[in-house]
Amino acid sequence: MLERLCVTHIALIDRLDIEIPRGFTVLTGETGAGKSIVIDAVNLVLGGRADRDLIQTGQDKASVEALFVIEEKALAEALEARGVELEEGGELVLSRELSAAGRNTCRVNGRMGGVSLLRDASELLIDIHGQHEHQTLLRASSHLEFLDQFGKERIEPIKDALLAQIKAWRSTQKMLRGNWGDEAERERRADALSMQVREIDKAALQDGEEELLLEERAVLANAETLQNAFGEAFFALEGPEDGDGALAGVKWAGKRLEAVTALSANYESLRQRLEEAYYGLEDIAIEIRQLRDDATFDPYRYEEVEHRLETIDKLKRKYGGSIAEILAFRSQAAKELDDLEQWRAFAEEGGKKLRALEDELYAQSQELSEARRDAAEALANALLRELADLGMDKAQFAVALAPLPEQTPGMAFSANGLDEAEMLLSTNPGEPLKPLQKVASGGELSRIMLAFKSVAAGAGGCETLIFDEIDTGISGRIAAVVGEKMRAIARKHQVICVTHSPQIAAMADAHYLIEKQDMNGKTTTYIRLLDEEGHIQEVARIVSGQDASSQAVAHARDLVEKARQKA
Repeated sequence: MLERLCVTHIALIDRLDIEIPRGFTVLTGETGAGKSIVIDAVNLVLGGRADRDLIQTGQDKASVEALFVIEEKALAEALEARGVELEEGGELVLSRELSAAGRNTCRVNGRMGGVSLLRDASELLIDIHGQHEHQTLLRASSHLEFLDQFGKERIEPIKDALLAQIKAWRSTQKMLRGNWGDEAERERRADALSMQVREIDKAALQDGEEELLLEERAVLANAETLQNAFGEAFFALEGPEDGDGALAGVKWAGKRLEAVTALSANYESLRQRLEEAYYGLEDIAIEIRQLRDDATFDPYRYEEVEHRLETIDKLKRKYGGSIAEILAFRSQAAKELDDLEQWRAFAEEGGKKLRALEDELYAQSQELSEARRDAAEALANALLRELADLGMDKAQFAVALAPLPEQTPGMAFSANGLDEAEMLLSTNPGEPLKPLQKVASGGELSRIMLAFKSVAAGAGGCETLIFDEIDTGISGRIAAVVGEKMRAIARKHQVICVTHSPQIAAMADAHYLIEKQDMNGKTTTYIRLLDEEGHIQEVARIVSGQDASSQAVAHARDLVEKARQKA
């Protein structure tokens, strides 16, 4: 609900600060007093077009601030979904400042943002009828939602069931698609995995194999060097045929000590150590001789080792930095391939389930469409009765629902069904039904919205409705009916009406007078809340069109009393 409006330096308004009560509030005043300026100011803070001509002459800047108090939980949640956070107590402050230099500052609860931020917030808060920027009826996208609200007793349970089914359908879709995508993608993936597993298996890799091959290649490449080294080492140990190598020397030294071992245990110990050294060197000589004999270059084996290392390098580039990583990749690929093979069997059953869900979804969408067609007929009948009361007894109205598309495999389903809706209107006999925004004039559209709100109070999400001079072209009984309908809507919404009609003004719960004053060569617009007597006097002025006569006052008092009796 709009609780307070502050306007500073907008056109003829120097400073305006008013609290707006619940119920039905009217704004009246003489032509040119500035009623339209108040509406322009509200439009401005709601994100409407900013014109620097709105800044009061002689001022550098102008501003508008609107305080809302949000009490409905659903509305608060809808605002939060749009990124609009409420203050404590559900307060929401929208403000906008224009500067003569062209700067445009917008804030929502003190947080700066663009004009879109104001629009996102205000779209759920206020409908201004008579100004095209805020007429929800002109947006065809809102027509289906309005129809569903009107027929919600039957439609809402169907939509709830449809939503539950949609969740099951999407869950099955997600489960079937998994990480594999569509069938063609799964087949491509299976072929790639199968090829990778075969390639790795064909190589028959062994963990640690590469290190052994590298060592063998180094040995083969240095065969001549190794043979020379081992040959010279063996010669040093064995010596020439006359036996003067290291082994012979150690053996001779041991025999020389045998002659003195009886003299001391220490000598015997030395002899034994020489004997052990001899046998150790003999073992070494045997091993070196074998290495010398083995150190021959085998070109065929060298080519085999090179080829094997090239195979391993190729696999490393594809599947990992080592044989261990390649084998781990192979294990994972084999598992994924096995999963895909199992998936084929699962997908067949899942596909049957998905098709069954789609059949059910289509049937539910048909049921929803049928309920909407019944609601559209009921809405048209109720609305035409309201329009007749409002002086549009020749009007024709219908809600056009597009035919349901034929069911096709894999078609997209929505929790909102498959319908598209558009409201059609004809205001004159003989004229065909046309889209609402192409037919209705400003005054007609306001009365149409009034009719909508009468037959479906609460259908819209906005708590505040502003009707800007919807009494244009009506008077007498019709004006009284318009007033009664607005007051009825005000039982559930906050209604603000700018009017020239005494019948409508008389029904107000709160009455603000907008007037101009000239002082010191400057014209300024003021607004003040009228008391009971002031209310009657202003209604009388509207009746007479000038200073109220005693007869006009009496008539006004009668209008107000009758309005009170009907309240």
